[in-house]
Amino acid sequence: MNEANDLMLILNPMTSTIFWSAVVFIILVIILWKFVFRPVNNMISRRQKEIRESIDSSDRRNTEAQKYMEEQKKKLEAARDKAESIIEQGRQEARKIKEEMEEQAVEKSRVMLEETIAEIETERQRSINEVKDEIIDIALSASASVISSNLSREEHEKMIEENLKELGKV
Repeated sequence: MNEANDLMLILNPMTSTIFWSAVVFIILVIILWKFVFRPVNNMISRRQKEIRESIDSSDRRNTEAQKYMEEQKKKLEAARDKAESIIEQGRQEARKIKEEMEEQAVEKSRVMLEETIAEIETERQRSINEVKDEIIDIALSASASVISSNLSREEHEKMIEENLKELGKV
């Protein structure tokens, strides 16, 4: 029976035990609230604040990074445009230089052609003059032999002068 009594005491606690248990529980909750829950709550609040600040800072950095990327894209695009402009300018200058060189070559060819034509003309005139001189010499020789027998010296000179004038016209 003793055991049954003990079992009954365990199963039916006394009201004083319940009262003191409730008092101890309330004291324990107050102590825990004051010394454990409040510091833990403060730590949690601080940690939430740090996390919020970290997220805000990360957002700001992300925004700044996007702005920086956009600036770099603009600078890169500007550099690309400038490079294309320089290349196009180089092409235009190359075309201009090519045209100038072609014009100079054409002009040089024209000058050389004119000089050659002038030289040919000079050589032609010299050849014509040599032929005239030879013709005159031959004509004089032939005339001299034919006329020397029939003409006087004065008539002979007059005739030579007339032939020279006619050859000069030719």
